[in-house]
Amino acid sequence: MMKEFDLQPLRITSGWNVEWNLFYEVDPSEKTMHYLDASSLLHLSNYNTMRAIDLDFRPENDINRCFYLRVINLKKVENPKTKKIDYEGDWENLYFEFTSKSRLEVVKEIERLVVQIPPFKE
Repeated sequence: MMKEFDLQPLRITSGWNVEWNLFYEVDPSEKTMHYLDASSLLHLSNYNTMRAIDLDFRPENDINRCFYLRVINLKKVENPKTKKIDYEGDWENLYFEFTSKSRLEVVKEIERLVVQIPPFKE
């Protein structure tokens, strides 16, 4: 029987919203690749700082791939019909990028970023 893994524990400071979390407490191996096959493992947003943190594992279906962590600047966009405010990420002009094969290095970097990222000023 295959072992089930828990989500990766993370120390996230207040103000961050977990949009989705598929980041499990597993290190990449042939047996655990199905835990890492989502196009995005983790996405956090902070509307006070206008930043988002996104974690992928790429390239897909490659055992030699890496964790790819990005900090995205957010912009407020008003929906003309509903007048509701949405937030759009500027994926072309990233604030920060980090790659690593080490899950624990990535955890450390996420925990550093949620505390230290300065607010985005347009």
